[in-house]
Amino acid sequence: MKLLLDEMYAPSLAALLRDWGHDVIAAKERADLKGLPDNHLVRAATTEGRAVVTENVKDFAALDRRISAAGQRHSGLVLAEARRFPRSVRNHARVLADALAALLSEHGSRLDGTDSFVWWLERSDR
Repeated sequence: MKLLLDEMYAPSLAALLRDWGHDVIAAKERADLKGLPDNHLVRAATTEGRAVVTENVKDFAALDRRISAAGQRHSGLVLAEARRFPRSVRNHARVLADALAALLSEHGSRLDGTDSFVWWLERSDR
């Protein structure tokens, strides 16, 4: 599974996951993705076969419903609720990176971007 990190995430998170061998980009790393409305970001991710990782649960869950109702698909959404991954925690980026790496390692081949999946990210025990 390939991932696209929404704009609330720093490029350093994508770089860390790439260092660990995963195909991850951050929206902030690419001029063509910066500032895109959510529906355009999902469309761009789908074109590249990437699931979008976001903590914007409300808007992206609603977007998933609209896409499904229109009979369309996307390459997946990974929802990282702020209450599970609070930014106030000193090692927020590492905790999130560990959870994403666990998802990619354990389920990445099954969630290959060909189905409009929605995954609620859990903290990893790594």
